[in-house]
Amino acid sequence: MSSSDNRPDGQTLTVSISPLFSTPVLEWLFWLVLAGTLYALTDNFDEPIAEYRFGASGWPRVLCAAVAFGATAQLLYKLTRKHAMPVEPSGQSENQADEAAPPVLSLGSKLQRAGVFATPFVYLYVMPEIGFYVATPFFILAILLLLEVRSLKALAAVTAVVYGLVLLIFTRLFYVALPVGRIESFYDLNNWIIGLVRIGM
Repeated sequence: MSSSDNRPDGQTLTVSISPLFSTPVLEWLFWLVLAGTLYALTDNFDEPIAEYRFGASGWPRVLCAAVAFGATAQLLYKLTRKHAMPVEPSGQSENQADEAAPPVLSLGSKLQRAGVFATPFVYLYVMPEIGFYVATPFFILAILLLLEVRSLKALAAVTAVVYGLVLLIFTRLFYVALPVGRIESFYDLNNWIIGLVRIGM
């Protein structure tokens, strides 16, 4: 944003005004609010666990802190890159100005972005009902599909690897107490998965 002022000597003085709430700052605020909200929700299941000193809310709170840290790092990177970009000469042509303008998002792109933001909220909403161990692979698949991954092999491989690592870290190594669902059939299925992962321990 810039403003012009005519000086007494006939020259034009141009003053650049950087908006306080630019797009990177708004994105940073969004992620901070999201991380803070999720962090506050961890109080609902903050209970001590005998095998894990940080309690049930330990890892979720670490993830919330990681989101806030990542958002801050992204903001600093974008602001640094913006200041480091060379200033274009004022006499640029109309074609150059059109090329510099941000592209207009199509309806499909807007829906895709909305889906990426909304899917974690849906996941957090249904997880207490059907359990973490049942909901998580479907959440991973949904995110991959929203990111336009269409290969069946890639979908299966990425889901299996990510889900396997989550089970290994949270269930077998750290014994983190994760929701097992309120619906009886899903409750039994979640506990069966836990038992399967901990076989031999």
